[in-house]
Amino acid sequence: KIGIDDYDATLNWARDNSVTIYHPTGTCKMGQDDLAVVDARLKVRGIKSLRVADCSIMPTITSGNTNAPAIMIGEKLSDMILGDAR
Repeated sequence: KIGIDDYDATLNWARDNSVTIYHPTGTCKMGQDDLAVVDARLKVRGIKSLRVADCSIMPTITSGNTNAPAIMIGEKLSDMILGDAR
């Protein structure tokens, strides 16, 4: 049985020494509610002509590398921008 002092020391060690192997995602919420940063067309709410095209719009971390999803998001946005220009 681990004592409370051991538990706290272990928890503090983990907080001080652990890192994620994942790339951050989900820091720029996409949606329609008040907490959303970008809309469905990746336009930043409240800032004209600014869009976000990276993994920050993803709601959760993928189970794999984020490279392919990041490329797909960029490709999709480029298609939307070209479509808007037509």
